[in-house]
Amino acid sequence: MNQMAAPAGAAPACSIRAASPDDLPVLHSIDQACFPADTAFTRAGLRFYLRQSGAVARVAEIEDRIAGFAIGHIENRLAAHVITIDVRAEFRKRGVGRALMGALHSEFDAQAIPMVFLEVDTTNEVAHRFYEGLGYRRIETLRGYYNRGRDAYRMVRVLEPR
Repeated sequence: MNQMAAPAGAAPACSIRAASPDDLPVLHSIDQACFPADTAFTRAGLRFYLRQSGAVARVAEIEDRIAGFAIGHIENRLAAHVITIDVRAEFRKRGVGRALMGALHSEFDAQAIPMVFLEVDTTNEVAHRFYEGLGYRRIETLRGYYNRGRDAYRMVRVLEPR
């Protein structure tokens, strides 16, 4: 389990661990709270991504409570896909999202996957800045990607060769 230390006087440390099947009800609840109903995953959808071959799923905990989670998928030896990252509202701005993305990136790097991509709603400026801060850049606009015709940006991060 990875531990992200908190500075003196700061929020409690965040620990990262692999997601387990027992986490599904909580992960689904968090996803439902993080995304609009037409974008959030169904329980079956989350289960599918968690069970898929090549899945990389990590959970962040603070004081034995799931603060957030991220699911990635290794598509092939050249690319991985960030499926979702969800952080409970009360744990945002505390480094949880960065720790979760770092855990995914570490796994992708350990498997020598050179490129990671994701999709993000074009209207979500906070997410754009977050991903850009992690080295992602926009490469295309996907028209009508989300339900109700909302567009998404496809963003990509090329990992540094070792």
